[in-house]
Amino acid sequence: MFIRLILLSWLSISFAQSNEKGIFDAWKGFSDPEIMASGFKHKMSELPLQGSIPDGTKGWSGGYWASQKGGINIRWNSPTQEGFKYTSPSKAQVFRMSINELASLAPTEKYDLFTGSYDYPMKKLAATAADKNAPDWAGICHGWSAASLNHNEPTPKILTNLDGIRIPFGSSDIKALLSYYYAYHHETDTTHQVGLRCFFGSWMGGSKACDEDLNAGAFHIVLTNMLGIRKEGLVADVDRFKQVWNQPVVGFKTKILADNLKPAKGAAENSVKGIKVQTEFFYADESENSTWEVAYGTPEQQISKKDYIYTLEIDARGQIVGGSWESEVRPDFLWNKEKASTFEGILYRLPELLNDL
Repeated sequence: MFIRLILLSWLSISFAQSNEKGIFDAWKGFSDPEIMASGFKHKMSELPLQGSIPDGTKGWSGGYWASQKGGINIRWNSPTQEGFKYTSPSKAQVFRMSINELASLAPTEKYDLFTGSYDYPMKKLAATAADKNAPDWAGICHGWSAASLNHNEPTPKILTNLDGIRIPFGSSDIKALLSYYYAYHHETDTTHQVGLRCFFGSWMGGSKACDEDLNAGAFHIVLTNMLGIRKEGLVADVDRFKQVWNQPVVGFKTKILADNLKPAKGAAENSVKGIKVQTEFFYADESENSTWEVAYGTPEQQISKKDYIYTLEIDARGQIVGGSWESEVRPDFLWNKEKASTFEGILYRLPELLNDL
């Protein structure tokens, strides 16, 4: 599995939101679970031990559209899979092309033809995010993760432009355009992030830095409320090291390993006991291949998991007031992004390709 590294720029948003809400003394402001949403339950007895998003259409696997392969300009459905320096067909040539030939074009070319833009502005725009010399992890996994949780999995479609040309879109074509929109064009003030990105360590070997950039108690509160009670997904950087692995989280299962532990040194001041748990953390993974049909129900729908062990700090009222990580494996930060209700700019006709607007 390739490493995906995407630089996130929401730290100032996280600090501002947590400061507005009033920070619990038990954890740092950037790890306040109320950053994600208000009204969360904190009482351990009220939090479920498992939860997931509804099965069926969201949390779908998709590509991360590697920059070094051309990003969403790659002609993934053609034998040569070109991503750079190919010539797009002229309007006259398009009229002579079969539907199978049109199906081999890049997602951007298809969208441009659908909108009647024979000078290919979408393709030109996407080229600015592609680079043959980029590392193999560079792409738009942050766009895919948010799109995957907010929209039903796209199905293949054939749409006709104003000149009567029928343009075929595969599922991966639409996923590419939707992921690009969420990565670069969907601006919203309701992006929330709990925890900070760690700039130390490596997935190949540990560093004890960034131990508390996401408090374990805050993690558990967010996870159980969002997936267990509200049945809403979230995005996570599933490893705590400096590479960022954005994945759409689709479920969890928690097992209590030890109850009624004495508060550990450094625990929250008002904690009266500790509860040690192990949580299986399930997330959709990137599919290795782009596909014409949907991923759901096929081997391309990839679900992976991490096992996290941590201790929850409980106060006299039974509420989680803090926590500490036990396992070396732990998440770095959690975030979500509001669903796009309208699409603006060059991708304004993207809703016509979706199944849920």
